Parts: sequence; C-alpha cells; structure tokens
Amino acid sequence: MYKPFITVSIKTFNEAECIEKTIDSIRSQLGTYPHKIIVADSLSTDNTQQLASDKGVMVVSLTEPADRCCGVGHQLGYLHSEGEFILLMDGDMELEPGFIDHAVAFLQNNPKYAGVAGTVEMDDASNYEFTSRKQRINKIYPLGDSDHLGGGGLYRLSAIADIGYLTNRSLHAYEEAELGMRLLAAGYKLHRLNVPYFRHTSYTMPTFRMLRYRWKSGFHQAPGELLRSAWGKPWFRDALMMVKNEVIFASYIFIVLIAFFSFDVSLIDIALLPLLAFILLKTLRNRSLKNGLNSVINLAVLSAGLVKGLFHPQRDPRVPPDNKVIHEQVE
Repeated sequence: MYKPFITVSIKTFNEAECIEKTIDSIRSQLGTYPHKIIVADSLSTDNTQQLASDKGVMVVSLTEPADRCCGVGHQLGYLHSEGEFILLMDGDMELEPGFIDHAVAFLQNNPKYAGVAGTVEMDDASNYEFTSRKQRINKIYPLGDSDHLGGGGLYRLSAIADIGYLTNRSLHAYEEAELGMRLLAAGYKLHRLNVPYFRHTSYTMPTFRMLRYRWKSGFHQAPGELLRSAWGKPWFRDALMMVKNEVIFASYIFIVLIAFFSFDVSLIDIALLPLLAFILLKTLRNRSLKNGLNSVINLAVLSAGLVKGLFHPQRDPRVPPDNKVIHEQVE
C-alpha cells in the first residue's frame, strides 16, 4: 500500500520538559511512513535543541531573538519541509495513536481539503487561561468542516505552496486562524475528524504570572496584528469576526476613559454599568467571582494588546526569517 512522505514540524521554545515525549510519540505513529521530523526552535534558552539533536531529528533554529513569535515556528519548519503532507505539532504535545492513518486517508480521498485535524485531550490546568480553554474545548476544536484548525493538523503541502506561505511570521498568535482564512479564500476546505489527535500539557504558571508572561512575549498584541495583516485582504471581515470581543471591549474602554475625563460623576456611573453587568454575567457563568474577574481582566489585557498590535510593524510573511540548521536528521 502506497505511503506518502510526511514532514513533521515541531514548534519549540524552551520545551526541554516535553520534547523527547513529543518526538517519541510521533515516531511511534510514523514508523511505516517515509518521513522527516523537524524541530523548529525559537532560540530556546534551555537544552531543547540538544535533547532534540540527541533524538536524531532535524533541528533548525532562528538566529535573532527578535524574530520569536508563534507564527514564525511552523513557517521555519515549512522552509525545510518536503513530501506531500506536513504535520504541525507543538513541543508540549503528544501525537495520539491512529490519527495519521485516518488523516492521510481523509486527504487522499478528499482532494478539495487542504488540512485535517482531530480531537484534543488536555490535562488539568493550573491557571485561568487553560482552565477556560478546557471548558470551551468543544468550541475551540469543533468537529466537521472548520474555518481553521486550532492546535495544528495535517496539511497538504501543495495547498500551502498555492497560498505562498504556511504561517505568518509577524503573528504572536492566531497564526492557524490566519492560515485557515487564506486557504478558504483560495477555495480549499478544512475538516476536524472525530479521531484523537494529540494530548496537550498546559502551562503551570499562576494566572497573573501567565498574563505577565503573555504580555512580555507579545502574545496579547496578536488580535491587533491579525487585523493589521488582513487589512485590504478578502479575509479581513473574517479576521474582524475572529477578534470581535476584543474590538468591542477596546471600544468600550475608550468610552469609559472619555467619561472619566469628563469628570461628570453621573456619566461615569452610567459608563461603568455595562462593566459591572459583564462581571456579574461572567461570575454566574463561571460560578466563581474569582474566575469572573479573571475573565474580565484577561479580556481587558487582550483588548489593550489589540491596540498595541495594530501599530506593531509587520514583516513580509513570504521572506524567510534568518535561521540555521543545528542538526541534520539521522536516517
């Protein structure tokens, strides 16, 4: 039976704790397929690169710390890819048994589809962001035809060649959403199978430390970066809908600031009413005042980041980032 060549891109930054398990899980599922495993590293400061090299896979790395962002990782892997398909994984994921066989069969039988993913299993989270993500897992990773494949997937390399690049090196998040928008605009489809794809290890940082880390890394400016990258493109409306909550909240905060600078107490009270109602709604929905407040704080930070991201310089996504090969794959 014919087995297509598959490239695996593993996006990493300081993944020493999990990278060996990730590589082992992939190898156990790709044993009968001709394949290439690439660890695309964003200049890890731990020993991720050495651990991956010791596993005998290809390791490529950025050379400039300023190029670090979520969108650059898989684009770096794509630049060194070959074959018919590319599988996208993070360095804290483990590939589930059977996914590759189902995904390859689906793409071979459905030529209009550019990518396919599966269901996701998450561990118990220790901070609000990942707790919320686990609660919304069916909304984040919906089954059936999708507008994008969050968490990665198996993609047809010929489809990626048609649209020019895999992931946008300027985006600190939403890179898979932006990829989906471009593929759909080019006439392709995406699908999520009811088949286990990967298990994910959550960050263990406390909630506010996680918020601080995300802000410093640029993650929270991604909504603005997505809008800026989509400006003038056919998928701008899709991008706007993707971050509509942040846009609405940022606009509301602007109105609140105007009310405060008016020094009119009655106007300030009126302006704050929607915020209080929103906190109450989130508290009831989360059945926790703490989680309700965390939800509002998280949205406020993302909304502030949206404004920052709108002014963040964009790099041409078709221009490769400076990179070097650390280790060639051992056959």
